[in-house]
Amino acid sequence: MAPPTLCILRETPTNRYSLNAVAALVEAARVAWCPARSARDLEAAAAPGTAVLYSFMTPDLERVRGEVGALRPRLPGVRWVAGGAHPSADPEGTLALGFDHVFVGEAERTLGPFLAARDGPAVIRDPEGGPAELDPFPALSEARPGPVEITRGCRGGCRFCAVGRRRVRHRSPEAVLAAAGPMVAAGRRVIRFITPDALAYGGGLGAVEELLKGLRARGAEPVLGTFPSEVRPERVTPEAAELVARLCHNRTLVIGGQSGSDRVLRLLGRGHTVAEVVAAARNAAGAGLRPHVDVIFGIPGETPDEQAATVELCRELHRGFGARIHAHYFHPLPGTPLWEADPEPLYPETEAFLVGAERAGYLDGSWRDQIALARRIREWAERGWIGRAGRLGG
Repeated sequence: MAPPTLCILRETPTNRYSLNAVAALVEAARVAWCPARSARDLEAAAAPGTAVLYSFMTPDLERVRGEVGALRPRLPGVRWVAGGAHPSADPEGTLALGFDHVFVGEAERTLGPFLAARDGPAVIRDPEGGPAELDPFPALSEARPGPVEITRGCRGGCRFCAVGRRRVRHRSPEAVLAAAGPMVAAGRRVIRFITPDALAYGGGLGAVEELLKGLRARGAEPVLGTFPSEVRPERVTPEAAELVARLCHNRTLVIGGQSGSDRVLRLLGRGHTVAEVVAAARNAAGAGLRPHVDVIFGIPGETPDEQAATVELCRELHRGFGARIHAHYFHPLPGTPLWEADPEPLYPETEAFLVGAERAGYLDGSWRDQIALARRIREWAERGWIGRAGRLGG
C-alpha cells in the first residue's frame, strides 16, 4: 500500500503532551499531519488514504468509543490507529472499539515503518520494549512547543500506576538543550519537563544542576518539580530543595505523598514512609518553596482509621508548612496490579474535611469526579468495553 497522504492527530485536553512526541515521529517519517481538535474537524480533514491517530487514557474511553463508532462508517478508506496508556494496557479491547491498529508501549521504532507501509499487524509492539536511548529520537515537534521529556521509565512499582516498574532512560543535557532552544528563541523562555521522578534525572543532583544551569545560560527559565514533573518525597533533601529554589522559575514543589498510613504506602509499593513525606514538605518550605502534596483516598484495603490518618497528614502539612493539598479518589486502571480491586468508600468525616479544606482555599483536585469515574470504569468493564486488561501490554 502507498504511505498515507495525511496523518490526523486527534487532539484533546488530556493528550496534548503525548501528541507533541507523536507529531515529531510523524514528521521524521516525512508524512504530513494536522491536528483535529473536534470530531467535526476530523471528519472535514479525513479522506481515503488518511491515517487517524488517537492517543488516550482510560477516562477518555467512552468519548473515544462513541466518536470512532460514529465516524468510522462515514469515512471509508481511513485507517484508525490508537496508542497511549489505555490502548497499551488493553489492545484487544481497543481494537473492538473500531480501531484497525493498536500500538502497545513505545512507538519510536515502530510508527515510522508503519506509516511508510501504511499497514501492519493489528497489534504493533517494539519487541525490545522501546529504544535503549532517547537521544536519537525527537522530544517534540517544533510546531508544537511544550514540556520536554527528560526521563522515561520508573524504578518505582506503584500498584495504582500503569507505568509500573520500567527501564529508566534519561535524555542527555545536550538533547534537552537542543529541544528547548527553538522555544527560547521564539520567546517561550519558561521550559517545563516530563518526568515521573524529577530529582532523579541523570542519576543524581549533579546531573540535575548541570541541566538547569545549562538552560539558564541559554536564557531559559526552567520549571522542575511541578506537573508534569513531580518529585518523590524521599528525594526532597534540603540540598535538592535549595537547588530547585535557586535555579528554577517555580515557587512550588509537587510531592507525591499519597497516604498518611505506612501500611498503605507499603501496600501500594511506594517505597517511602509518611515521615519522609513530612520531611519533604519541611525541606521544601525551608527553601522558600510551597509544597503541593498529592494524596489518594479510597485506596483498596484502606481502613477507616488509615483514611483518617491521611486527613490528619493533610492538616499537619498545611499547618506546619503551608502545604496545598491535591486530593484524588482511587479509580482502577487497566494494566495495573490494582485493576481488579474496588475502591474503599469515602467516609463522611473525610468528605467533610475535603469540602472544608476546599472552602479554606488549601485543597483542590478532581476527587468528586473521580468517585463517579471509578463507578463508570467498572460499568465499562462489565459491558465488555474493556477486554483482557492485565499487566502493561495486555
